Amino acid sequence: MLPAELLAHVFVLGSEDDCMVPVVVSHVCRAWRALALHTPSLWRRIVLDGRSDMWRQRIVRAKACTLDIRLTPHPQEFADITVVPILDAYTVMRCMSAVTPLIPRWRSLDIQFDAYSPQLWNAALSACCVQVHAPALQELILVYPGNDDMREFALFDGSAPRLRKVTLRGIRLTWIPSLFQDLTYLDYTHHGFTRGQDAAAEVLTMLRISSRLHELRLSFPWRGDAHAVSAASIPLTVALARLTTLGLSVEGPEIPAALLTVLAHISCPALRTLRLYSTYPFHRPSLFPRLRNVSRVLPPLPALEVLHIEHGWLDPRFVFPLLLSLPRLRHLALKGVRVTGPFLLGLMENLSARRTHLSVASRLKVLEVIGCDMLNAEDVVHAFRLRPGWSRHGIETILIRDCSGIGPAAIGKLAGLGMEVRIWSGAGRGESAAQKKVVYRQL
Repeated sequence: MLPAELLAHVFVLGSEDDCMVPVVVSHVCRAWRALALHTPSLWRRIVLDGRSDMWRQRIVRAKACTLDIRLTPHPQEFADITVVPILDAYTVMRCMSAVTPLIPRWRSLDIQFDAYSPQLWNAALSACCVQVHAPALQELILVYPGNDDMREFALFDGSAPRLRKVTLRGIRLTWIPSLFQDLTYLDYTHHGFTRGQDAAAEVLTMLRISSRLHELRLSFPWRGDAHAVSAASIPLTVALARLTTLGLSVEGPEIPAALLTVLAHISCPALRTLRLYSTYPFHRPSLFPRLRNVSRVLPPLPALEVLHIEHGWLDPRFVFPLLLSLPRLRHLALKGVRVTGPFLLGLMENLSARRTHLSVASRLKVLEVIGCDMLNAEDVVHAFRLRPGWSRHGIETILIRDCSGIGPAAIGKLAGLGMEVRIWSGAGRGESAAQKKVVYRQL
């Protein structure tokens, strides 16, 4: 029998993954029900939907505990169809009215809209833009890719002293120093109402205010304006001295001019992890034509240890020179169908050259390949075979994930490479044959 304190902690951990766990455990037996009702933090997660009476009761049971507020369409399952309601402004305002009087108790706010409906941000955040503070707020998530409301929202009267994590997509906020200067995590997709140099200037101003970031993920929505320019003034270089993780995501077939400008005006000397994402929705995405421009503006990365590159970024003319400039690189991850046998062979040749230019202590130890469906075990063996005149590459571990041409049976073929080889099968990676149809329905 677990002690009551430990059992209550298990309940709380479960409630973070499933908001209905408190209801389930409170109906198991009298002892569990008594324990659940005397654990206020178990009831703090409020997921606003049509069950308003239940959520009001949960707020009561949370007592003086801080609250985690979430508003997002609640999918409903019907046989082989998933129905996702489309929230309108009236429904959003009605849901938020139950929790806006409790803003001083909010620990986190998570609002995500999937489908378009007018005036959603105004309905959700109007009560947050008056003279009300959020002294307990630690995390803010606001996501609405289809937003067309160009207004700028100034939240919580500029006061949320404990705010550390922010995720934004499809919204324009007034970036007040008193609200955002202490952020340690920012996942920011630009709202798209400004473009080119104007968008870059806006983002750089934000980063100058939030210069204490430890982790940053940055993206600009594709608007077909890769070459857009304007006369907007660009601030001096923004120093992100504490930044250790940076993710750059490209949503279209080309790298936006705003992203290039931002890269040219930041420094991050302590960066340990760089992730280059590509979300362009084609099975065989084309390479980004302006990768050479990225090479010119990318700031020096003397401390980088982990590099993740995928899809449109996988141009050998970009990747291989980049590797030569990273003396402390330990882990390289490559994702996408563009990693083929010739690509891997060129990589091994490049790593051999890298070994001759860098000190013995500066070796790449781990190579990870993900979703490289054009790759097979013979390609890997051929690429890692030492050629005359090559120095040893120094790789100790190769991780192979979800590569359809390399299954667990290939372990025998790869055993002679003198490295630790780990293979994760792609089973379950694809969509189920009985995949449910998703339907959006207006309330």
